[in-house]
Amino acid sequence: MSDGINKTTPPIEALTPGMSPAAVSGQRPGANHGADFSQVLAGARQTAPATSAKPPANRWSSLSFLASETATRRSSWPWTYSDLNRLLETTNATNAALPATETAAPAVNRPSDAFLYPAQPLTLADYPRPTGDNGMGIHWIPTVRQTPEVVDKFVAEAVDMGMKWVLFLNEGTNTTDNDYLIEQLTQAGIEPMMRIYTPGLQPIEGDLQGMVEHYTDLGVRYFQLYNEPNLMVETGGQFPDVDHYLDLWIPAAKAVIAGGGLPGLGALSPQGEMDDRQYLRDSLVGLQARGELGLLNRSWLAMHNYTGPRAMDDPDGFKRFQQYDQIIRGAIGRSIPIIGTEGGTHITEHVSEAQQVAMVTDAYRYMREQREPYNFAYTYWIIANGHDSAWDEHALIRSDGPTALAQALKQEAANRRQAHR
Repeated sequence: MSDGINKTTPPIEALTPGMSPAAVSGQRPGANHGADFSQVLAGARQTAPATSAKPPANRWSSLSFLASETATRRSSWPWTYSDLNRLLETTNATNAALPATETAAPAVNRPSDAFLYPAQPLTLADYPRPTGDNGMGIHWIPTVRQTPEVVDKFVAEAVDMGMKWVLFLNEGTNTTDNDYLIEQLTQAGIEPMMRIYTPGLQPIEGDLQGMVEHYTDLGVRYFQLYNEPNLMVETGGQFPDVDHYLDLWIPAAKAVIAGGGLPGLGALSPQGEMDDRQYLRDSLVGLQARGELGLLNRSWLAMHNYTGPRAMDDPDGFKRFQQYDQIIRGAIGRSIPIIGTEGGTHITEHVSEAQQVAMVTDAYRYMREQREPYNFAYTYWIIANGHDSAWDEHALIRSDGPTALAQALKQEAANRRQAHR
């Protein structure tokens, strides 16, 4: 089946800002990890969220991911909020023993010489991956810190589901809150990815290079800078501005690279006020105009490939990475890693629970068995919630136990481990 993408992408010299997209085309399974989840989250508290603009009135009437434009509007999807500055402090949780991982090897491979001593663009093979990589990722709890008890519980859950990549939030340049999380992830064979949390498009304050140096020593290599800059709730209500984004991203990316990390570009919303593909094109044009296209030699593209009810082979849904890769190759003549940092299929009036289970397990199976070399990870939003009811319906592990999707992922992972014995 044709993926519907124009295969004759012009080089970046032919790209101009504002180009139309058409121009380029029953029983709970397994072991019970520790205390009841409701106890784990009983002590959670939330700081006042940063002020941000409300989504425009036509947010849902123009949402292409819904089957009907007249569907009931919702306000609790991760791509319509930027207020993730929430602290999680919990008590009364029992430490959980980690189950056996799918591989016994350590999590983080030794970086290649090209990674340590760059003299030319990194190849896809130079970018770090976890040992036993299967392309399966999960977004961590949407808070900037957790207690060791919570970390232990949900690292165990991630391992049970077969995850090899985890995206977590770090509050700005803080270097004290996530050491334990990273240590537990790497020990469990999982590649940690950091989103440097900032409330909207603001400069990252503090010693960014020093923070990156601190966390690269612990095993973090991938650092996402900013989030969904093509969405007005992330820009203080201002229409998305690529130049402003690059004003912030370029110096931050240089600091990340100087600290030994790999900066993430993009993390674009698939239904922002500015089309994500156009935003990416304009970003590449802007980098070239500023003489900064070389930053992509050591960068990667963060992706939010939410699907809604779209079929697996729809290039505007799960396979959005194909369009992104085409745009990037048209600009620099090669692929860079595309790594999901949010995504998934969530239950709506158009997607039943059974459909969700089938679609997400199929997506993860695609990643394990047939993903493209540049397509590093698919990352489902979210493993568990903090104390904000807005995200309850998206969590895989809830106060009443694992969802049907989580149970299916655990069973598939257990079957794979059994088959490899």
